[in-house]
Amino acid sequence: MIAGKQAQLAARVEKILGQMTLEQRVGQCFTYLWSGYLVTPSVIDAVEKLHCGNLRLQPAFIAGKRFKYYNFDTAAGRFDYPRGYTPAEENMLLPGSMGEVSPRRYAESLNQLQEIAMNRSSGVPLNMAVDQEGDLSRNYCFGGIHLFPSPMGLAASHDPKFIRSVYRAVARQLRAIGITCVQSPVLDVNINPRNPEIGTRSFGDDPKQVAQYGLAAMQGLQDGGLLTTAKHFPGRGDSGSDAHFGTPVLNVPRRRLDEVELLPYRTLIKNGLDGIMIAHNIYTALDRGVIATVSSKIIRDLLRGELGFEGVITTDAIAMQALMRQYPLPEACARALEAGVDMVLNKTETAYRDQGFLTALRYVREGRITEDDLNDKVRRILTMKMRRGLFENRAQVNVTKADAPIHERAIIDLSRKAAERATIVMTGRRKALPLSPKKKIVLIEQKLEDVYIGMNPSLHRLPLTEAMLKYTQNLLPVDTQFCATKEDEDLLLPLIHKGDCVVATNHTIRSEGNNATLIKKILRKGARVIIITNSPYAAGFVPGVDAAICSFANTAESMRLAADILFGRARARGKWPLRHYHVPAKMKLVR
Repeated sequence: MIAGKQAQLAARVEKILGQMTLEQRVGQCFTYLWSGYLVTPSVIDAVEKLHCGNLRLQPAFIAGKRFKYYNFDTAAGRFDYPRGYTPAEENMLLPGSMGEVSPRRYAESLNQLQEIAMNRSSGVPLNMAVDQEGDLSRNYCFGGIHLFPSPMGLAASHDPKFIRSVYRAVARQLRAIGITCVQSPVLDVNINPRNPEIGTRSFGDDPKQVAQYGLAAMQGLQDGGLLTTAKHFPGRGDSGSDAHFGTPVLNVPRRRLDEVELLPYRTLIKNGLDGIMIAHNIYTALDRGVIATVSSKIIRDLLRGELGFEGVITTDAIAMQALMRQYPLPEACARALEAGVDMVLNKTETAYRDQGFLTALRYVREGRITEDDLNDKVRRILTMKMRRGLFENRAQVNVTKADAPIHERAIIDLSRKAAERATIVMTGRRKALPLSPKKKIVLIEQKLEDVYIGMNPSLHRLPLTEAMLKYTQNLLPVDTQFCATKEDEDLLLPLIHKGDCVVATNHTIRSEGNNATLIKKILRKGARVIIITNSPYAAGFVPGVDAAICSFANTAESMRLAADILFGRARARGKWPLRHYHVPAKMKLVR
């Protein structure tokens, strides 16, 4: 029975493949950014003119031509278009939030784009991908959608069944809207505590734990109907730099790679992983001096050959500085496909889409990418889409039910349980907690950029302030930029002694910094300080504080729980999730 279904699927794939033009096949190998939610000529051209097979969705924030995406344009040179070629329309809108995008409204736009895709002569639907790892990795954050802690926070539950249920809930909410893929799970083993890019995006610093919890996450996402793309192969957990801004190099023996970085991938590949994202990283033991994204040794020899992965391989965002320091963007796209990837994640909405597409087309015509190789890439992409049901119902979802999972009692309850099972509390001084509502509290909350909240009424930028106001009006709330400016400090520091204690958030976002410097200045003034952070590492923890609540998430539910803990109305149920990195000195876990 199974063999018969596989044969039918293969026959359907071959029929579609045989009818596709060269341009349509090359187009399937590209993923372009679609920001905002308006179906404009720019995104229609990406689907129709550039024949794209995939879109990376960013509804919370418009990017477009005037958005400086990691300064990638510094690597671009003159491009010679074919005679008579007219580039696709660019997104010329100013960067910024467009406000609330309800599930039904977004589903309508996704349906519209899928209809445009299905009306192409190839009749191939779009793969609609997002990042929704947890915590501040959340491309869709509207309509009251339930957000969950980071992977490391979920690892604090030490319960793979629970982790699977959380990712199933993530998937069900997104799939109802029309989203078809989450570029997760993260399989990086975060053995470098100073890693500025991965950190709590990882399930931990033990490869077996990352494999076990990563498998649970993959299965939950697939249970909920989403495609899965594990990242960042071969592994980005041991890094002291951020590939968005430079080229990390991992100089460790091959044996170490087998024991740490590659172990989770071996586990998930055996269990039906759909896709893998390649890291913009150099691995000297595998291919000295060559970034993995353009390394045939890593992609073809290791991942395809040695590990036997038969699914779809995609790049990370091609415009990250790791690659742009070496290649112009169009060449980087084509070189990655030549090296063996199936899909290029070109997160631009500009003429760089045309240039990458045309350069890849030229590589095929010149024989640098053979037609057999191109057909194999498209065959894998079509098979992935077909296996996960993207061809069903002309890729349409029921708009009237787009928000139905968000209102399910089980998912609502699960979001609270996840916050509880992720959170850990550390104290450095007896009786630091609970706080008395009779005492004056100076509350400092970091301001998140619109891209993380989407100007969503149910996910505003002061969730901790709102939660604490339910307990006391004896509060002096002040917010700062995500990293406090001098103006913020000048305002805040004279206010510190107006309260009996200071409660401050110290969340961190990758390599963007936080409020640690401000908190250290407050401590030097002798204030009693309690911090709320999303990271157990030095990036989020500040030595000398009286207590720290590590919630592994800046979500409304986690901030409500933090307020409950502060006033003694709830307790944290999380357990320390790391094996090799321990509770900070002079701090004690509160059970």
